[in-house]
Amino acid sequence: MSNHQRLDDGMRWRIVGRLEAGQSQLQICREFNLTASVVCNLCKQFQDTGSIERKPGQGRPRATTATEDRYLSIIARRNMGATAFQLSRDLYAGTGTRVSRVTVSKRLHETRLFARRPAVCVPLTSINRRVRLAWCREHRDWNMDQWATVLFTDESRFSLNTDSRRKFICREPGTATYPPMSAKSTIMAEGV
Repeated sequence: MSNHQRLDDGMRWRIVGRLEAGQSQLQICREFNLTASVVCNLCKQFQDTGSIERKPGQGRPRATTATEDRYLSIIARRNMGATAFQLSRDLYAGTGTRVSRVTVSKRLHETRLFARRPAVCVPLTSINRRVRLAWCREHRDWNMDQWATVLFTDESRFSLNTDSRRKFICREPGTATYPPMSAKSTIMAEGV
């Protein structure tokens, strides 16, 4: 049996067609991999109302209104480092609506805001930019044999302790390296 028992209109009409053709509810349950209560309720609804439409208002009502959802999105964008718990407190202070941190996360996901680790970027000075640009201009005409002698490495951060960068920010996909979305890092070497 499937866990998801909400049926689309096409499936509902197929079930009703099978019922009217004289097929038993048990046969329909086996054929469509549904529980007996789903088929029985659909059969009763069709006999009583002649319709297969879901009644309006079925399901749990939303804890927040559209205005509160927009408010949550705005305060999350203004304070990108705020946790879902802090945002739920801010929502309560601003509107008087109490919601859980899970609800806050769901509302932010609906507006394409996700909690992600900030990308660690080295802040570049104007001197660093000029040096990098000069290096690129010097090496732009290199061929594959010359590049084959260059070793490209990726500096990784290793730690025996727990992660000390456990801070998340709310951001949209594809905005990881935008300056407000990234954490600054200082390195102890030349050639930045």
